[in-house]
Amino acid sequence: MSKLTVAIVGAGLCGLVFALALEKYAPDVDYQIYEAAAELTTAGAGIGLQPRTLFVLRELGLEEALLKISGTIDSQRVTLVYRKSDQRDAFTFNHSSLDEPQMTFHRAELQKLFLDHLRRPERIHLGKRFTSYTQHQGPNGQTEVHFKDGSTVQCDVLVGADGIKSGVRGAMYTKLADAATEAGHDEEAQKLRSCIRAVSAGQFVYRGLIEREPIAEGKPRPLNMSHLMIYGGKNHHLIAYPISQGRILNVAAVVHRPELVGTIYEGPWTAEAPREEVVQSFVGWDPEVEDIMQNMKSWSKWAVNMVNNLPTFVDGWVALLGDAAHSMTPHQGAGAGQGFEDCLMLGMLLGQPNVKKDNIPAVLKIYDHYRRPVAQMVAALSLQSGHLHSFMDPELSEVTPEMSAAGKGITKEYLDRISVVIEDLKAWRRGTTVMPDCQAALDRVRGLGGNSEPLKSSL
Repeated sequence: MSKLTVAIVGAGLCGLVFALALEKYAPDVDYQIYEAAAELTTAGAGIGLQPRTLFVLRELGLEEALLKISGTIDSQRVTLVYRKSDQRDAFTFNHSSLDEPQMTFHRAELQKLFLDHLRRPERIHLGKRFTSYTQHQGPNGQTEVHFKDGSTVQCDVLVGADGIKSGVRGAMYTKLADAATEAGHDEEAQKLRSCIRAVSAGQFVYRGLIEREPIAEGKPRPLNMSHLMIYGGKNHHLIAYPISQGRILNVAAVVHRPELVGTIYEGPWTAEAPREEVVQSFVGWDPEVEDIMQNMKSWSKWAVNMVNNLPTFVDGWVALLGDAAHSMTPHQGAGAGQGFEDCLMLGMLLGQPNVKKDNIPAVLKIYDHYRRPVAQMVAALSLQSGHLHSFMDPELSEVTPEMSAAGKGITKEYLDRISVVIEDLKAWRRGTTVMPDCQAALDRVRGLGGNSEPLKSSL
């Protein structure tokens, strides 16, 4: 007989990784995954995983399979190159080999790998669009989950892994806001309602893929690159790196729109983009960027949105993880990784022998205590990294794109200094893993009901 029943809303990367974590650490938990789509597909293109993230997937027994689909061909060591590229006479201002292994992947291949390693894929239910939930109080009460097709399911724990547009987050924060209103706390209710929808980061990312077999032979960089390139310019930057065992070059071109920051973006979040629209944003740039533009057959345009810092990832018997809890900008390459860390910790906690229906709220609060500060810190650092990649440092507020393109206002000394700052923003992940926090959280869960030390995060 199953110890607990867990309903996972969302079969994206984090929903699948959480299921893998439950299979390893909580095999007596009956999980079911409910996905809105009629079939499993994935959006996006390339994804890079750093050592902290690779640690999580290694813990889940996936390392050998990951090596077979990684975009790093000869070595997991990645060379990172920064260029000042918004001028014809572009130049490299930082060139370094990262000390720790990195891997790059095609997102669709990564999702397939997770699916292939699930022992119980029949537990994925498609065409189930979440609408709401009802929590029944009491030690034996269950949470009732409602779907658009009129069906319902009962569970002991509801986990929202349904992405940045999370319906579970919307339902949770609507309930919290309504309760605050009923208690007469109107200001608090307003803040809680602001957490329901994601807001604009003031950025758009144009994404594209270049198949390299027909064109790479005999070509100079960038088409034959085996490293990660960041082409920086005032208010724009472009990132390129190989995926799919080097067969494909993944490209992301970032354009900033500061006036949109914090607003609700009502336009399409993803759409096909005319080639001319992208090219026009990078006219007069580095010949390497021009070469990428000439060889890119099609682009998609992504509005970058993010989740405001939530005051909690949990409420009662309901928890959020991944983008549903802390969707962030992509500039530290850490969004998915932070979600995977959520999955590992929550899976480990739910597998503890003393975890029962009646202490689930306390267990989820421990998860929230350890994961929320770290994920929100990383989100803030990612936002700062993106600004620096596009030379949007307050120190350069008087420098216009035209000045930068003319080689004025941004000195070599500044670039040397900012390259150090950019690397310092990644210090949190060097030589660290989520395991100390997992162990501290496990200790707290094992001690539920007794005296224990105040909760502390390792970061």
